[in-house]
Amino acid sequence: MGGGFWSNATYNRVTGARLRAGATFGYDAEVRSGRASGPHPSLDPSLPNGLGLRVRESRDSAEHPLSTPIVVGFDSTGSMGSVPRTVQRKLATLFELLVENGYATDPQIAIATYGDAVCDDVPLQISQFESDNRIDENLDRLYLEGGGGGNGGETSQLLMYYLAHHTATDAWDKRGKRGYLFLIADEIQVPISARHVADAIGDRRPLGPLDVHSIARDVSERWDVKVLLIDNWAARSQGSRSFYSELFGREAIVDVEDPEMIAETIAAVVGVCEGRGVDQVRDDLEARGAWGVVPNAARSARAGGAGRAGGATRAPLALGPGRGRSFDSMGGR
Repeated sequence: MGGGFWSNATYNRVTGARLRAGATFGYDAEVRSGRASGPHPSLDPSLPNGLGLRVRESRDSAEHPLSTPIVVGFDSTGSMGSVPRTVQRKLATLFELLVENGYATDPQIAIATYGDAVCDDVPLQISQFESDNRIDENLDRLYLEGGGGGNGGETSQLLMYYLAHHTATDAWDKRGKRGYLFLIADEIQVPISARHVADAIGDRRPLGPLDVHSIARDVSERWDVKVLLIDNWAARSQGSRSFYSELFGREAIVDVEDPEMIAETIAAVVGVCEGRGVDQVRDDLEARGAWGVVPNAARSARAGGAGRAGGATRAPLALGPGRGRSFDSMGGR
């Protein structure tokens, strides 16, 4: 639900010790050793919460009166399983930028993975929204299946379906403000069926149409979708850039040239969409050694950010007076 506060000291002590011992992603190790199976119960989208609802919530509180919901969706197939490990190492940097640098008010982050519902055992995992070090705990509970069936795509739209129909946020309910979905992807989507939805999420009947365009439309009503595109051979051979541009608009595509910079890229996109000046964001990230991140993030932020409803067609972000440099002059294509 998003209570508590992030602590760098706790992260450095707990996660630092696990990293040094090579003991991160403990639940994944349990599944691979046969001591557990399926998704961790706290990340299983088919299980109800304490109120008997299959829903993830981002809510305001006295601690966090203006919550900003953010979903980070990882591809858990094949070689992409290394990306969550990379992001875990950068969680402290992400929170420093989001909170200490004021890129977002009261960020609440849900961790998710998607795979291939056609052939994977665990095609969807998603955590509750959290504001504190439970985000790190949720990362450690991911099962990085490493599947995929060689069928020319994956089923990231299963995650989008869940967000469209099984999430509730005060940002939207109280302020009409969309949250952020960061989809880390290389391949296109292959079709899902009612059986896939029932098996992974528990809906006996789908709560909306399941074709890729309808799901993209439904999720875009309350979520500003950003596709962090890993431009590898699979992405190029399948035409992933064109595929996701058609679904969400070309401004939604953020090129990730270095997966080590994914956490910084997420922070940059949120910062600029939330009104932080492009020059300031660039300076902040370059001070952390994240060179070249902001131009790609800034191009995506032109889509207008989470404050507007609607699909792929959105107005450019106004950066305010005195920002004479265009996105193209910053290295945009």
